[in-house]
Amino acid sequence: MNTAEMVNMGNMPFHNKESIQMFILESLDDISNFHKALDHPTRLEILARLLTEPMEFGDLQEKLRIAKTSLANHITTLVDCGLVEKKERGFYQISFDGEDFLTSSAKSFLEIKVREQEKLETLRLRYEALINKYTILGSDIKMVEKDSFKIVTLPEMRVVSFHAMGESLGEPEPKAGAKLYAWAEPLGLYEKPEKHRVFGFNNPDPKFNKETKEFIIDKDNPYGYEFWMTIDDLEVDNEVTVKTIPEGLFVTKNCIGVDDLGKTYQDLMKWIKESKDYDFGHHQCLEENTNPIISDGNKIPFTIYFPIKEN
Repeated sequence: MNTAEMVNMGNMPFHNKESIQMFILESLDDISNFHKALDHPTRLEILARLLTEPMEFGDLQEKLRIAKTSLANHITTLVDCGLVEKKERGFYQISFDGEDFLTSSAKSFLEIKVREQEKLETLRLRYEALINKYTILGSDIKMVEKDSFKIVTLPEMRVVSFHAMGESLGEPEPKAGAKLYAWAEPLGLYEKPEKHRVFGFNNPDPKFNKETKEFIIDKDNPYGYEFWMTIDDLEVDNEVTVKTIPEGLFVTKNCIGVDDLGKTYQDLMKWIKESKDYDFGHHQCLEENTNPIISDGNKIPFTIYFPIKEN
């Protein structure tokens, strides 16, 4: 395989972490000098300005608002390290390597920040659970027993609904989620999670074999999943399904990750069976994703709502 083929693959074929380590150790000066050449926000801005189209020196200077000498020095540095190419008549364009570097840097930085946000959110949820467990917050929440169970009343909700079917475990959820995301993200609704809450539930439930205690899911036995997003008085187009969900009484419990959903449902069912004040209700069980920006199923924070009624 030649260098061009490796570039087209978009990935240099290091054998393992040890080979990466040895490559870096043997290239310390070259890698360090490369990063020094980019250790200035103006040079990153030049690359970003050139990402969509070539620009003339004068236009770059007008955009960056810096002296000619400073701009010339920055461009020379970028040309010398192969990230910018000089065209005829004083025009400059980003090189293939420059575009690759800028795209990779932006992607890596964004992934780092997303992971950082997920860690902060996980920490927040951990302490929120502790606060909910040991303190009384709000007059509309009644703490019960000594565990993290809560009795809550969900008010009447106006929601948009998106549904999908699947023939294997875990198939309909991302399908329905993708439909919701495609509609809600362009409207900026994910930016206000406290106003536009996201709930989900099986519709219909997968078949369950009580003897083997296994789900039966295949082409002949599909199951579905439905997502709701609260929209209050938001006006929506006629192509979207809108529903009004009546007020309901629930017992709730928090969990982290899809793998913990089953146990949480079992805990809630046990709580209701042992309760002297409440019995099973007939309205819809709900899974609220309290942080929809998290895409890793093992890190999604859920609040599970199990329907109940007073005895």
